[in-house]
This record gives sequence, structure tokens and C-alpha cells, in this order.
Amino acid sequence: MAREIKSYNHYKDRLLKLIPTEIVAAYLVIEGMIPEEGPRAAWVSLVSALVLLILIPFYLRQTMSVRRTGQVVFTMISFVVWVYSFGGPFAFYGLYVGYIGSILLVIWTLLIPLLYKPSTDTDG
Repeated sequence: MAREIKSYNHYKDRLLKLIPTEIVAAYLVIEGMIPEEGPRAAWVSLVSALVLLILIPFYLRQTMSVRRTGQVVFTMISFVVWVYSFGGPFAFYGLYVGYIGSILLVIWTLLIPLLYKPSTDTDG
């Protein structure tokens, strides 16, 4: 199941391949397990998000056959945008504004397929 974007992929295909759905799902499960009032909740939320962010390149390269560095970077940015839109560690540290997260998620999701288009099938 290759997820690498090719030069002939259309907007919808690029969009689906630039959203780290499996990683976002894992993040949501982990966040759901963290008690909001726990003494270490902020730290656990931050570490969980960072570990998943660091796993993205390995996951994409090993299981999804993605070789393009640009695609990996855009996918990592997408994950950070998704985490912010949910609040997560940003909320614990007072850096989250709900409506900004929602607007950012909508705009980023619409723009990324337009911003990332490999010019050839050998681009890195």
C-alpha cells in the first residue's frame, strides 16, 4: 500500500496522502486515555505527540513506501496542525485557541495538496 505522491496524482489523492490518518488516530486514542486533571497530563500529552511526530518519517518510509522528503515534511506539519486543532499539549500549556485551531485545520487541509506537487516521479 504505497502512499508516495506521484506527479500524476490529482488534488484528492495528494490530500489523502498528506494527512497522516493512522498517526492522528493513534494520537486521538492516546489523548483519550490521558486524564485531564492528572498531575502529569501535560507532560504525557506533550511526550506522546512528540513521539508520534518523530515516528512519522519511519512509518511512512517503512510501511507506506514513501521516499520523498518533501512529502514526509508536509505530513509532519499536517500532524502538528491536527494536534493543535484538538488542543492536546497546546491546551495544557495555554497555547491553544479553539477557533484558530479550527481555521488553521481547514485552511491547511485545503492548501497542502496545492503546495506539495512533485514535478517528476524521481523528486525527493
